[in-house]
Amino acid sequence: METARTIFSQPNNEDYEDLLNLYTNKLSRKYLGGPVTKTKFDEKFVGFFDTKSEYYWVVRQKDTNQFIGMTYLTIYHDRENYEISYQLNPEFWGKGYGVETVQKTIDYAFKELKIKRLYAETQKKNLKSIKLLEKLGFELLQEEQRHGEIQSIYTKINTYPN
Repeated sequence: METARTIFSQPNNEDYEDLLNLYTNKLSRKYLGGPVTKTKFDEKFVGFFDTKSEYYWVVRQKDTNQFIGMTYLTIYHDRENYEISYQLNPEFWGKGYGVETVQKTIDYAFKELKIKRLYAETQKKNLKSIKLLEKLGFELLQEEQRHGEIQSIYTKINTYPN
């Protein structure tokens, strides 16, 4: 997959250091439960490869190959639907990469996978993520306490023709 400025690829061993830095970055993990330990990351990294029903992408700048972050579609808590998630390096915040990459992931989910509904969950305090989701047409479904914080749960229905 690609957008005007980015290219998406499946995670591979060459992405290890970039992903480790993302998952251990205090700023990028502020609303995602905080930085993870290297041991915890190593467990998660293996999971990026060992899945048949979940989708993970590393996102890089098309012209420089610089690591931007990642997007993914994983099975939601209800075990019936998918959740869209994203993490970007802070140096790419506020430059439109979030909207660009998340929209491409939504398009893939709806057009290629024919997913009928997507969920997105973010901390109520994460105003930038909420703004991004609402800009992309997600609607607030509910709020609930999870992971010690109030989570805003958003949903978006597939309106693409089948």
